[in-house]
Amino acid sequence: MLGAIKCGADEKVGALPKDYNTALMKVKGQFAEDAKHRRAELEHTVSLTHGQRYVLRELGVLFKTGDDEELKAQINVLEKAFRSTRLSDAIKREINLLRKNSITGINLVKELGKIYLQHNMRDTIDRQRLESHERLVPQIICSEALV
Repeated sequence: MLGAIKCGADEKVGALPKDYNTALMKVKGQFAEDAKHRRAELEHTVSLTHGQRYVLRELGVLFKTGDDEELKAQINVLEKAFRSTRLSDAIKREINLLRKNSITGINLVKELGKIYLQHNMRDTIDRQRLESHERLVPQIICSEALV
């Protein structure tokens, strides 16, 4: 498809309309906004296991009732990690066990922290973030007007 708009080095450059950059940036902004909404839709439509829903619900309760900023930061990290749709079966079994045993509060944070470290979830989350940015971030590249 790009071959249809390809031109040689000796091709004359046409003049751009006065409002070309403004119009281009408006379209680019709308495209970025649409992409952001689509990405948000994808993140909110993931299917979580019962154990994940339990863990996330309990972390949310602890976050709302807690005053310690360090604990809230730790809860944010754990929430992102355990929201993933790519958790291993071993991790899923462990969080289901936490649910079965009704572990809550600071004890839940401690146990999730152990799972996080034991399964090296930080590296997994970082890899997933890189992969998702490579896949989902659209780019518009344009240097000349198509006349």
